[in-house]
Amino acid sequence: MTTTEFAKTATGVITTFGSTAHKIIDTYQAGGTRLHDAVELRWKRALKESSPQLTPETRKNAAHAQQVFSGYYARGLALTADGAKVAVDTLVGMALATTERATALAEAGLRKAA
Repeated sequence: MTTTEFAKTATGVITTFGSTAHKIIDTYQAGGTRLHDAVELRWKRALKESSPQLTPETRKNAAHAQQVFSGYYARGLALTADGAKVAVDTLVGMALATTERATALAEAGLRKAA
């Protein structure tokens, strides 16, 4: 295998890894969003069901708590997904740069030996 063939193959594998990792992160985020929506709906139903037994202040506090928890969850989900995307992009960029550098060094060594 020549250095050019190796570089093309390595670049393809690295790029595919990055693309697949982004798809997994997007799936994680979509699943987290669906879970968030389901829990939010469940909370609202439970609050509506138990509302007659609660004081107005307790209902207000429960609704507010749900909004706060929901906000923290949504921000946490976005933060982790965005952080994972940055990590993947950084690793892919480093791997591509390393492949480029290794290819250049290998080709320079071949030229020198010839």
